[in-house]
Amino acid sequence: MSDVIINGGFSQALIQKKDRTSLDYSTVFYINTFVAILLYLALFFFSPLISDFYNDQRLTDIIRLISISIVIKSLSVVQLAKISIELNFKAKTIVNFWAVLISGFIAVYMAYNDWGVYALIYQTILYSIIVTVLMFFIAKWTPKLEFSMARAYSLFSFGSKIFLANLVGVISDNSYAILIGKLFSSKEVGFFTQGRNLPDLLSVNLFNILQGVLFPVMSSAQDDKERLLRIYKKSLNMTAFIVLPSMVGLVIIAEPFVRVFLTEKWLPSVFIIQWLALSRMIVPLGAINANLLNSIGRSDLYLKIDLIKLPLTILGLLISSPFGLQYMVISNFIVAIFYYFINAYYPGKIFNFGPISQLLNMFPIIVSTSVMFGATYFWSINNGLLDIIIKIVVGAIVYIISCFVLKVESVKEIWSYMLGKIKGKNRRSTCG
Repeated sequence: MSDVIINGGFSQALIQKKDRTSLDYSTVFYINTFVAILLYLALFFFSPLISDFYNDQRLTDIIRLISISIVIKSLSVVQLAKISIELNFKAKTIVNFWAVLISGFIAVYMAYNDWGVYALIYQTILYSIIVTVLMFFIAKWTPKLEFSMARAYSLFSFGSKIFLANLVGVISDNSYAILIGKLFSSKEVGFFTQGRNLPDLLSVNLFNILQGVLFPVMSSAQDDKERLLRIYKKSLNMTAFIVLPSMVGLVIIAEPFVRVFLTEKWLPSVFIIQWLALSRMIVPLGAINANLLNSIGRSDLYLKIDLIKLPLTILGLLISSPFGLQYMVISNFIVAIFYYFINAYYPGKIFNFGPISQLLNMFPIIVSTSVMFGATYFWSINNGLLDIIIKIVVGAIVYIISCFVLKVESVKEIWSYMLGKIKGKNRRSTCG
């Protein structure tokens, strides 16, 4: 939620705007920094109330410490937007790689030296510092002493709707965790928390990559409807090609993964991992539709969609919570399916490419993923680690062959790209 509040929709507004200037960048930088400081102060003073809500006084110091990362991250929002506008996705990947590697290594070292939860807290802070420092060097931009209320208002008129939609989305996404934390025992909360970690890790990373790449690409084509539709269809197919087998693959290996890496005491988390993986599989597909609306300046429709989705989440919680944790997790998947159809409604009206057309377009990928599932889910071997490795290898081979047989466009494009890279290397080697 802190990321949503810091951003305020301004970075998307910068990316979507055509005639942006240095004044726009500086204005957004100062607004983001100011909002981040206000948010930090709010969390600092309200952290005791949050601790009381969860009956855990340790949260006061934890919240106050980890909230420092909010201010640090706000300093790199404009730089991230700038390199997205320049379609410099390689730089974003490099920055994220080094930030994850260094902060992760230090967190592991701290964890082995009994720092406990503080290892994760300092990892978050260090990650934010590394990203911010590297972004200042790579983006080659620093704020000037200039600010415009007129520019701020212009950007906020578009960005405010994205901000509200994202805020509603975050509240909706976290409502399950909040309610589960209040209704169930600490043991069940532990199973839920452990069960959602892996699906969330995969889904959030995929979502952030897609969000970072597709929105600026789509925004660059906002004045060419035919080109935008081609990008949209290709993006949807490529996303499905990557996301569907990844999340279904997680369903397949969930049980041996928990046995090997988390031990048998965490086996109740398997059910949660599997159903949340299916739920999170749908999220990036919905993000494509949201990006399409925002890229053509229709953030009003994006907001309308999220306002429709919130009552669905509440209804799902009210119906499922009396029956227990497992039913709440299943309801999350059912609600996610409804979300997808709602997300696809307006693109269907504007571009005549609604949910049914989208599903038909992705049908060969859905079939290939189903074949992969059927070929790997219903058998296992005694060695847990070997079971995981063999299922991943067999699943990948079956999936790729099935995609070739069904003539999935995405696999052809990736194959052609790889062949081009190999030929290019061979030519350079010959010349050398």
